Amino acid sequence: MKLKRPHFEKLKSLTNKQKKLILAGIALLLLILAASYTVFIAPLLQKEQWIYKEETVERGTLKVGVTESGSLEYNTKSIDYDLDLDVSDDDEDDSEDDDDDTVQKYLKIEEIYAASGQRVTEGEELLKFTEDSVVAVRALLQNAVVEAKADYAEAESTYELSLLEAQTDYDTQKISASYAASIRNTSGTTVANNVASLQVQMEQKKANTASLQEKLAEAQENYKDALETYEAAREGYEDAGMDNTVNFMVIQSGYLSAKSKYQQAKSALTQAENAVADNESAIVDLENQLAAARAKQNIDRLDTEETYQEAVITGQNAQTTYNATVEDLKETLQEAEETKEKREEQLQAFEDFVGSDGILYATEDGVITEVSYEAGDRLTTTGALFSYATSDDMRISVDVTQEDIVDLQVGDVVDITFTAYPEDTYTGSILSINTTATSDYSNTVSYTVEISVEGELEQLYGGMTADVIFVTEEKEDVLYVSCKAIVEENGKIYVYRKTALGGRELAEVETGITNGVDIEILSGLGEGDTIYLASKVSSEAEVKSTEETADAGSSSDTAIGSDTEFEMLEDMQMPGGGDMPQGGPGGGKSGSFGGGMSGAPGGQ
Repeated sequence: MKLKRPHFEKLKSLTNKQKKLILAGIALLLLILAASYTVFIAPLLQKEQWIYKEETVERGTLKVGVTESGSLEYNTKSIDYDLDLDVSDDDEDDSEDDDDDTVQKYLKIEEIYAASGQRVTEGEELLKFTEDSVVAVRALLQNAVVEAKADYAEAESTYELSLLEAQTDYDTQKISASYAASIRNTSGTTVANNVASLQVQMEQKKANTASLQEKLAEAQENYKDALETYEAAREGYEDAGMDNTVNFMVIQSGYLSAKSKYQQAKSALTQAENAVADNESAIVDLENQLAAARAKQNIDRLDTEETYQEAVITGQNAQTTYNATVEDLKETLQEAEETKEKREEQLQAFEDFVGSDGILYATEDGVITEVSYEAGDRLTTTGALFSYATSDDMRISVDVTQEDIVDLQVGDVVDITFTAYPEDTYTGSILSINTTATSDYSNTVSYTVEISVEGELEQLYGGMTADVIFVTEEKEDVLYVSCKAIVEENGKIYVYRKTALGGRELAEVETGITNGVDIEILSGLGEGDTIYLASKVSSEAEVKSTEETADAGSSSDTAIGSDTEFEMLEDMQMPGGGDMPQGGPGGGKSGSFGGGMSGAPGGQ
């Protein structure tokens, strides 16, 4: 500020002594003001004050146990892309196909509907594949299935034909080798050759006998059935009248059909009988010829013994060759079948994956935690498309001390509260207890306990802080109040109760069990009484802030400083060893808590 000229002239006229006296006075005034602030104002600003909140005495169930804290964890899963689109044979080089743009072996993403952090429900759309890529891959797999089926059918026919040929070669080789050697070693004896030929013919005729007998028996049975049907039809036809033309025509048609089948069966029977007779006659003829030839062959028996031994070896070799051929044929057929089944499985897996609309849907409720691809990406390798956390499988891991772990077992029901929702209580159960200690600090040994969370979990999120209460005792239909309402002095327990006129009075109470948050009232209070909970603040500003954030229904909350009404609080002790206002309200949570005032909760 600029001084006006007259005042400036007056100052200039003062002596140096006067100037010094003025400056000394100003300095003294400032010193007095500073001392006054320090002695009188500052203590008032720093004085601890109390906020009292009204609470109604309730009756209900009080649970006591061990409380431990932990964080909520999701059970993370993934939706994977694991399609096998390789339709090449193992022994083929498909590098050229991979470089050929006409052969598409990948799906392409058109649009992604889900984002990280998004909560999805079962059946909700996650992504869509381009129609062109779906059609191309489907055609690739369908063609592979068609080719595999054709290859299998060809392999099956080849197997059956080759097996028959191998069996025939084996039988022929056994017989031919045996008798060819015999004929060769008999020095061209005609009798020996004739015996061998007759034996072959005999074996063939005898082999035909069983087949012809089966055909004959079948023909006889068919003939018998046809004859019975025919005779019945004939009787019906002969007895039928012309009165009902339609019925007569039906009977006539049945009769003619039965007659035709009878004639066919009779002809077949005759043919079968003739075939059996011819075969038997041929066998008899061959037997006679063979008997005559063997009579002559006995003369050369010693010479044929060596030939017989060689034939045995030849038969053994034929057996080995046959077995090897059969195994090779089986292996080839099995490979073709496995290829066919693989191609069918590839196609089915593809159809299950893309569905009829080319859209991938969520298989269950959860929260998306990671999206691995973007629109326009090609799926060329297997891997996770989405990672998600299921809302129906949330768990909490807490550490429990060795003193408390002995009272717990798998399956025990627990109560759970979350810092984000202090008014809500969830139910859980113990899933597992780790038998290996997780920590050993200051002679405290702990064990990890895993807890499941049950109920409506939609509002919960991973990482939320949770308090798990392992209930060791439970009392129903009891009065209880917050531990913050308790005042202890000289071995007696008090609460501040609201009077009928709206004032406050000390009421002596008898307490029971406590869980560190609430405490049982055995006497001294009644259900519906209003009491006061104390909370310590350090300044008027904090008092104002606390009052502004109080519940709408707690308009009677009061800031207490030096009111004479509560001067006696200065000398009264709160539970847990603290006094009020020096020690603050008791009732803070501890690691474990017990019943009665002997286990009074510690102040926090």
